[in-house]
Amino acid sequence: MKRPGEEQPTVVCALRTCLQEMSAGSTVKHPGRVACDAEGLKAFWEKKVRLHAQQLQSEDERVRRSALDRLRGEWAQKLELRHRMLQAHRKSAPQSSLLGTKSFCTGDKTAA
Repeated sequence: MKRPGEEQPTVVCALRTCLQEMSAGSTVKHPGRVACDAEGLKAFWEKKVRLHAQQLQSEDERVRRSALDRLRGEWAQKLELRHRMLQAHRKSAPQSSLLGTKSFCTGDKTAA
């Protein structure tokens, strides 16, 4: 809410300017519509589009400069190498018990 003596936002100022430049004939025909200078509106939206395109371009450049993709690739290679080494070790190592001796279990199911 505006207090006396405060400066109005630029959007309100722009709207006031458009309203002042409004033609009297258009308000009589369509009292609910606001008519502004078409060139002014076109310039306003072209500026918005230009700024948005610049923001998108700067974001793309920031993402390209980021080391995140490179780091992800390096970690993926390290994990793949580790996985291959573990698979090769499992295939080459004979299956043995934890103590390196034969199991004491016998096929006999009777209790002692």
